[in-house]
Amino acid sequence: MKKKPQKSRAVKSPGAAKTSGVQKQPADAGRRRWMRLAAATLVPLFIFGGLELGLRLAGYGYPTRFFLPRTIGGQEFFVPNEKFTHRFFPSALAREPLTSRMAASKPAGTYRIFLLGESAAYGDPDPSFGVGRYLEALLEVRYPETNFEVVCLAMAAINSHVLLPIARECARHDGDLWIVYLGNNEMIGPYGAATVFGEQAPGLGLVRTVLALKSTRVGQLMDQLMASLRGASSAPPSWDGINMFHKNPLPHDDPKRLRTYENFAGNLDDILHAGKKAGVPVILSTVAVNLRDCAPFGSRPADGLAPAQRAEWERLFKEGMDLEAGGSFPAALEVYTKAAAIDPGFAELQFRLGTCQLALDEGTAARKSFERARDYDVLPVRADTRINRTIREAMVSVHGVDAEQELSDLTPDGIPGQELFYEHVHFTSAGNELLARLLADKVAEQLPAAIGAQGRSLPAEVESEACAQRLASTLWDQKRVWELALGRISGPPFTAQSSHPRNVQYGQDRVKEVDSRTTPESPARDETMYETALAAHPDDTLVRWNYAQFLERSRRLSEAVNQGILICDLLPHASWPHYFVGSVMARLGRIPEAADYLQRALRISPDLTIARQELAQLRWRQPATIY
Repeated sequence: MKKKPQKSRAVKSPGAAKTSGVQKQPADAGRRRWMRLAAATLVPLFIFGGLELGLRLAGYGYPTRFFLPRTIGGQEFFVPNEKFTHRFFPSALAREPLTSRMAASKPAGTYRIFLLGESAAYGDPDPSFGVGRYLEALLEVRYPETNFEVVCLAMAAINSHVLLPIARECARHDGDLWIVYLGNNEMIGPYGAATVFGEQAPGLGLVRTVLALKSTRVGQLMDQLMASLRGASSAPPSWDGINMFHKNPLPHDDPKRLRTYENFAGNLDDILHAGKKAGVPVILSTVAVNLRDCAPFGSRPADGLAPAQRAEWERLFKEGMDLEAGGSFPAALEVYTKAAAIDPGFAELQFRLGTCQLALDEGTAARKSFERARDYDVLPVRADTRINRTIREAMVSVHGVDAEQELSDLTPDGIPGQELFYEHVHFTSAGNELLARLLADKVAEQLPAAIGAQGRSLPAEVESEACAQRLASTLWDQKRVWELALGRISGPPFTAQSSHPRNVQYGQDRVKEVDSRTTPESPARDETMYETALAAHPDDTLVRWNYAQFLERSRRLSEAVNQGILICDLLPHASWPHYFVGSVMARLGRIPEAADYLQRALRISPDLTIARQELAQLRWRQPATIY
């Protein structure tokens, strides 16, 4: 049988076949991997970028820089961003920086100091007489040929998470020196272990990732959507001071505290590194708090005590309180010591131990007991031992001021109390001046030789009087600020403190003392002090604001309006002076002008409810003139 002829086939060498197969397959696979990677990264980036651009063009969201450019009177300035803290707080609770302005180009002959901190550095309850103000006044007295500019970047309720991005911005704004005074709010501020503003004590990497995302408009939109989905938040609906945190008691050995300490150390290192990288000297201070006259806000018994131990502790504690109330301090101390052998971590017990020890002139032992009372307080609103230890460790690389120890040394018994603080951490005017003196001495070491050579030495009482005149610390203001402080401690959680009665009495005595120095001639002297201070520093909006309030309370409404208008001209970005002018004008019957200023206030701050309400009342009174 005849075979069919076979089709000829091209024969490939084994090597050629092997080479062709090996080269083609990996190349295709590699190309596909790169395409998948591009699809997974570039496409989302394009979508994100497009959405970000669209949101910005639509005007959605808020800027997250601290310093915003602003032209005022034909000159270029930087002003604080009132929405800077919206990344860190629910919008209803967001804190605002001190309203101010800073020349975009530092004037010749100016020495610029940035002050970074929290409410204690801010000068709460009245920043007119805060430590930064006293520091600026002291430096002007000591070096009269130099213009010192202390830029206060402190705010209430913030902590190191908030201050780090501010510090990084400061590096770009021609500062000559930084001062860092912080540590009271690490536990209760944003991302702290006892915060009510969001997640408690997450890792530092997560915090920074979230904050970076919120710096974008897309991240802000996501944050808003998530907030609406969550519905009712655990955060309070409105600001209520430290009372907001009483529902989040934090034992001294809670693991979240340890993470918060670690976060603080990391943030502090990065703040100091930002200053060093910018070539700016940094002064870092420990934090002083009220130990002697601030009883703990909350105490917690130890876990694991047997019922018999708990009963015995309670019996001893009550017996000790009865003895202490009767003035039997040696007997009370003996009983309290027995109770401490059972449960030493109860903060109120440590405070009472300190009180008895101090009454018996055992100052060293008393200080240790008061420090333990602070450290064991389950409402941790005072910088504790661990916070100050972390600050001292960081001082190795910068210039340090141990304010905690040095201010203690300036008190009669070596334990800070009412003579320095209105309540738990906020300094009296005397306390702010003392802290400013410590800082000014350290600043002197960093000044250029040309400035240092101009320095003059004056008696402390002469400097103190010069500061009072520079800041216009009138009798009216002294009484006003003490009444502000009294109003604060008249509500919770201060009313629950065992030290509350004597603290109220102390504040009332200070008001009476100011009254004792007040005569019929005092208002005229106060007015002269305001006018003299403003003649030397016409752009000092804090002195001018106090003067406007003084005139308004004196029922000199037209003059108060004139001062308010000057503040509006200096701070056109601030809503509160516009509201003040509009409100006082309404009382004068200048309705169209009042409406204009109230509308300006609302254009600056659309959420300023009080201005909206007053404008509505004006429309009801004279609807034909308001539109």
